[in-house]
Amino acid sequence: MTESIKKDVVISGVGGQGNILASLVLGRFAMSKGLNILGTESIGAAQREGPVVSHVRISSGQIYSPLIPDRQADVLVGMEELETIRHIRRLNPNGTYLINLHRVPTALCNMGLDKYPDEDAILNAFARYCPNGYSIRASEIAKSIGDLIYTNMVILGALTKIYPFFEKEAIREIAGQEVPKRAYDKCMQAFAAGYEEVKAL
Repeated sequence: MTESIKKDVVISGVGGQGNILASLVLGRFAMSKGLNILGTESIGAAQREGPVVSHVRISSGQIYSPLIPDRQADVLVGMEELETIRHIRRLNPNGTYLINLHRVPTALCNMGLDKYPDEDAILNAFARYCPNGYSIRASEIAKSIGDLIYTNMVILGALTKIYPFFEKEAIREIAGQEVPKRAYDKCMQAFAAGYEEVKAL
């Protein structure tokens, strides 16, 4: 009997971090395995570092909606701390989360009308909600490689380490096909660095 497969992934972040490319890579991986894929994005002023949320639904059976209901995501990937905590409700408490320890202050924070939560407060909130968590300073790694635009490649590398369903070599190959040729070497460097640097919380 063929094993039934169902994976729901939420990727949250802000414009410019590469959420949509990351979700595209995961979708292409699922298609390469003969699985069904359905997804959607919610984009708010993305070009101005507004919120971007991607839903990626993978299944061996029929998928009826592109939106992942609350408490059903198997994986929550966060490319920005505050945007990740905003979507914690999507994560199954028995699921897995990966958080990039990087913050992009909101407009209200920049105007002094709001306060960005402390990193420890965000991590403690996640630890109370779900025991299976990992962190990585993906944006710092990307910047050290040459540019923050490589953050999504660092994240994808880390994801293959913590969630083996997404096979490392297959994801790396698909990601390499999607990035510009001029950036290929640094993207692959970022992917490898993410795989090596991810840490359990």
